[in-house]
Amino acid sequence: MRLIYQSSLGIVWDQRFTEISFSHPMIRDMSKARVRDFIKLAREKLSFVEIRPEYATEEDLMTVHIRDYVSLLKESSKIPYIGFLDQGDTVHYPGMFEDILLVLGSSFTSIKYSKFLDYVYIPLGGFHHAMPNKAIGFCPINDVAIAALKLFENGERVAIVDIDAHHGNGLQFILYDKPILKMNIYAYDGNFFPGTGKIDEIGEGKGKGYNINIPLPLGSTDDVFEKSLEILDLLEVYSPSYILVVAGVDGHKDDQLKSLELTTNSYNLLGLRIRRIKRTTNASVIAYGGGGYGPMSALSMISFLEGLIGRRTSYEPLTFSKNTEEIKRIEKIISRFKSLSDFFSQFKHQS
Repeated sequence: MRLIYQSSLGIVWDQRFTEISFSHPMIRDMSKARVRDFIKLAREKLSFVEIRPEYATEEDLMTVHIRDYVSLLKESSKIPYIGFLDQGDTVHYPGMFEDILLVLGSSFTSIKYSKFLDYVYIPLGGFHHAMPNKAIGFCPINDVAIAALKLFENGERVAIVDIDAHHGNGLQFILYDKPILKMNIYAYDGNFFPGTGKIDEIGEGKGKGYNINIPLPLGSTDDVFEKSLEILDLLEVYSPSYILVVAGVDGHKDDQLKSLELTTNSYNLLGLRIRRIKRTTNASVIAYGGGGYGPMSALSMISFLEGLIGRRTSYEPLTFSKNTEEIKRIEKIISRFKSLSDFFSQFKHQS
């Protein structure tokens, strides 16, 4: 008799998520609509455990953020109108601080439930731009960095897979000197927001060699993205106990903040890839919804989750590059980092 492996999926969900957005006022409604559409599709297409998030504390924020900045967040939350925390991207609004604690608490709740489920997904999370002292790019806090550090301090071997149209500059900055593997795939031309993400930014101190940047040319298509995912093979050598995935879907070709030409197929392939790695490493997997500001954002999120549970989907035609040099360029970058296999192996055998 052949047994079929059924993956267990948990989705952290609170109805309050449908009203939370730290995005620019011009796209706040679209951000909220994405979350509403997501949970509707998830309930139609997926079998999952619905997990109610707990609230984090003010002290939890100071795992990464300085006290003065946390105080600023609290005070801004009391202002009776919408304004900006930064230079014109990340908003504050009445009651924002409580929402921030709910968002961060979702990560801690996920860690708790990841011991019993194959995959735990947070649709509202993955705020990878925020710095210790300021908000950037719709991100008032860095929930992923805080979760990664909490796990690391508890002795876990942590890897972060950061997939997004925009480089996770805050994550890179905060964890640059930490032996936490950070693998970033994003759109980059030297100027595209946030402007960071050079391939020679590999970490420093104890974190040297643990920061991997795979910049995709603006306008990259599904085939280029699929090639870039080959860098994730290093995870099987690194053998983490936890994989945190920022599965941002703002690289879709119909996204309002246009940068890449991806389709839902790319996010499905990402999910399938993470699934394969999970089954070879037995790592706990926590994933975040990340960015996404277009009509296909919710379906892209669903496609990723379908990949995690082993379901290959194709909701739209694949996109292909007209420039063969783009794939060759990605191959060269990956080849450069594949040399880290021996480096990671030596630490694996010591652990």
